[in-house]
Amino acid sequence: MRTTTVAFLAAALTATPLLAQEPRPRPSPKQDVDKAQAAPEGKAGTDGRRDLPLVNVRVDVRIIDERGGQAATTKAVSLTVADRRDGFIRSSAEAPLGTKPENLRSVPLNVDVSPLIEGSRIRLGLGLEYNSIDSYTESRPYPRLELKQRLALVLEDGKTMRVAQSADPLSDRRISLEVTATILR
Repeated sequence: MRTTTVAFLAAALTATPLLAQEPRPRPSPKQDVDKAQAAPEGKAGTDGRRDLPLVNVRVDVRIIDERGGQAATTKAVSLTVADRRDGFIRSSAEAPLGTKPENLRSVPLNVDVSPLIEGSRIRLGLGLEYNSIDSYTESRPYPRLELKQRLALVLEDGKTMRVAQSADPLSDRRISLEVTATILR
């Protein structure tokens, strides 16, 4: 009997603090929004996430293809991507290699971007694949030009910068790359 009394008393003493505790109130979604708005920009919140404003970046890429004695050809690609996210454009066409229509080749134009806003500047990871086929002549043994670039850039908001210029190793042809990154608020 004494063992039963001691066991009952121990169980009662253990359960008393558990019953006395009140459940913690659950935060409402509005409280989470208020905390995010109150946290300074770029500072880590209580859950370890960075409380950053939601902002898009528009990236304009111009490819300027200059051949000796001919007018420059310009290709333009534009895309809008969220800050700290990746975006890409894939474009492809079939073109004849030389004057024979049965000699089709794929001609891609691919652009990859990853913007990161830091104040009024944008860190931009940029990847480019540009192929061109000179379909007007078979006299040139290699009428196809391939250009692949991967660049890490720091750009001023809204300012155009020439970031690359490449030369065709077999001719006087030059390809330039201009990039503009604009923060959309």
